[in-house]
Amino acid sequence: MAPVISSRGPSRSANPAQRLVFSVLFALTGAGLIAFGLDQAGHAVGLLGRPGTLTVASCARAGQPKPEIRCTGTFRSDDGRSTDPAARFTANQSLASGQTARLDRVDADSYVRISPARTTGYAALTLFGVALFVFAGAGFASRASSTGRPEPRAGLVGRVGIRLGQAGIVLLPGAALCAVIAFLSTLLGG
Repeated sequence: MAPVISSRGPSRSANPAQRLVFSVLFALTGAGLIAFGLDQAGHAVGLLGRPGTLTVASCARAGQPKPEIRCTGTFRSDDGRSTDPAARFTANQSLASGQTARLDRVDADSYVRISPARTTGYAALTLFGVALFVFAGAGFASRASSTGRPEPRAGLVGRVGIRLGQAGIVLLPGAALCAVIAFLSTLLGG
């Protein structure tokens, strides 16, 4: 049987030091995205701060070059222990006086909207971070073969590396799906 000849020429694989650097970079970036995404998703759901309701007093466009809609009103936490008569937050659309909005009080003067669109958006970011993190694990579990191409290490470590790479590939469409859902939710006023 004749060897298969590629018309693309010889492939260049990353040397072990480059693979290590990229694996570390992917691991750190993935861990950062996971931490940030989980924190923001926790606030978008209302689990990490103090969830409550803001009764809108007024909304106005402010800022340049891209004006934002900033609403003010009275915030009252769900447990009734916290009220703020001068709460402010940024909205996607203008709300009429007297309307209510679900918010999460992050700290003394910081509020974020509780919404499914924000939750799925940060879920997408978190899943992308997990994918990067598992790709880093796959990189740590591979080694250069005699041909210069990466191949799985022998034994359990090699099998784990292959499974991590496969898991990362599966996570990417999940992250993309969450991003599409978040985008569509935002368009529909979520």
